[in-house]
Amino acid sequence: MQRRSQQRLQEKEKKLQELKQAVVTLKSSAQAAVEDSERIFTELIRSIEKKRSEVTELIRAQEEAELSRAEELLEQLEQEIADLKRRDTELEQLSHTDDHIQFLQSFQSLFVSSGSEVFSSISVHQHHSFDGVRKSLSDLKERLEEFCKQEFRKISPNVSAVQMISATEPQTSEDFLQYSYPLTPDPNTVNQNLSLYEENRVVTLSGIFQHYSGQRIFDYSY
Repeated sequence: MQRRSQQRLQEKEKKLQELKQAVVTLKSSAQAAVEDSERIFTELIRSIEKKRSEVTELIRAQEEAELSRAEELLEQLEQEIADLKRRDTELEQLSHTDDHIQFLQSFQSLFVSSGSEVFSSISVHQHHSFDGVRKSLSDLKERLEEFCKQEFRKISPNVSAVQMISATEPQTSEDFLQYSYPLTPDPNTVNQNLSLYEENRVVTLSGIFQHYSGQRIFDYSY
């Protein structure tokens, strides 16, 4: 019993050292995982912020280019409209003149100055908004959220798999003896059919059981 006690003491001390080392390792590993998580998510956020800035710059650049073209065309169209109004006024005045020579000279001058209308082939697109970009960004958001959900489902089991202590059930008689404890029944409260011996450490069953079979009675004692 002394050797067994010493052996158990050594085993307990070994388990104690193993548990202390496991605690240190667990804390260190958890801190490293947290730092990696912070670093990776920070880099991911920075990457998303960079892409956000790139998309914003792309949209603004396209907006600026299209607005510049539109403003140039607006100025030319306004100039042409002003010229057409002026020619219309002159033609109206010319239509009321009685001097045929002046009419021919003025008409020839107005015909030469009319120029060519370069805007006849220009058409304004009906779909001139960034709705397509907004739709693409919305789809990207949904795909990213779904991807994150799938990856987080993989992370959670890996976190739960980190276990420092695992309980093992006793298998052999020696394993069960580690949990043995001497029991001493109280003779004042023990059942009347039980008999105690050897300082109340041995219990036997004794009593008379009557079994009726016809007219015969059998007594059994154990």
